[in-house]
Amino acid sequence: MDRKRRMAIVGIAVFALLLAGVVGVVISTRHRVAAPTAGPTPPTAASASPTTASPSPPRHRPTKDIAPLSGMPVTKGMDLDHPAVAIKISDVRQAHPQIGVDKADIVFTEPIGVAYTRLLAVFHSQLPAEVGPVRSVRPPDVPLLSPIVPVFGNTMGARWVVKYVDSVGHLDDLGTLRVPDSGAYAPKYGRPQPDNIFVKPKTLMRLSKLRKPPTGYFSYADGLSSASAAQAKGKGSTVVVPYGAGYDMSWTYDAARKRYLRSEPWGPHRMADGTRISAANVLVLKVSSSVGKIGNASGAPVPILDLTNGSGRFVALAGGRSVKGTWTKGGVADKFVLRTDDGRPLLLAPGNTWVELPAADASVKIR
Repeated sequence: MDRKRRMAIVGIAVFALLLAGVVGVVISTRHRVAAPTAGPTPPTAASASPTTASPSPPRHRPTKDIAPLSGMPVTKGMDLDHPAVAIKISDVRQAHPQIGVDKADIVFTEPIGVAYTRLLAVFHSQLPAEVGPVRSVRPPDVPLLSPIVPVFGNTMGARWVVKYVDSVGHLDDLGTLRVPDSGAYAPKYGRPQPDNIFVKPKTLMRLSKLRKPPTGYFSYADGLSSASAAQAKGKGSTVVVPYGAGYDMSWTYDAARKRYLRSEPWGPHRMADGTRISAANVLVLKVSSSVGKIGNASGAPVPILDLTNGSGRFVALAGGRSVKGTWTKGGVADKFVLRTDDGRPLLLAPGNTWVELPAADASVKIR
């Protein structure tokens, strides 16, 4: 890599470090002492199912026959024998159009401050040649990603955030400053700073110490018609998810494609090649928040997102229908426990999933 390009990357990473403490979303201060748990944590009595009836066992394809992060059948030539790669992606208007996000198995939309978001995209079934623009790590990335144990690409972050990730996360954090001369990251000239750094997921994966593929993250039905949302038959043609005044994300069901199409506050969410973002499943998890800081390293307090040892309400959409329920989560390495209001485990439709994470009191509109 020539000196000019190396200096551009380091400059962007340092700029991200300076900004990272201003706004962000973090995990509950309950993490400060407790170490991450090694396995799933049973729901407490307070978060138990509202019904006393025993839930039916999940109906899903055998693990060996499906891609673990999408529930889709494994096809001939598909290479899944590698770790997942997660990338933190800018989602402000000047960062658009993005590249590669449409190839992710799972995408989390994280509220970052007053009326803007960032994306946390997880790739396994497909590894696009390029993804971005890449932005800084935030503490909610730890509990969202740790059950997957991925290689993690980002532009670093505030000192206390990086310290938290390193001490608690179950992932390989390969931010820009940790692999500066590897060719994994490069600036894209003509893009506005700081939204001009892009990453090559395959290159990043080869630099990692991780080798194992992820296990399943969600449970999947045999097909769309047997997904929990389709069985419940609640309204689900459109969902509007607010992240602040005038900053709504929306999804509209396309019956011909049997997929939901995403729109940002300014219009349809499209990639640089014109592809419209779509999803087989839209999962809206309402999450409580406050303002604080984890640990005593440098960096400003930021909004706290209570994921670890947390619980809340969800609505899941698939096939033009919806179902409501309750989510719970134990330690950072624990997966979400998702149960519908009748006490059954949530089953998603096979395909990619977008997870929206609005505030617990957000007025999510479903039609």
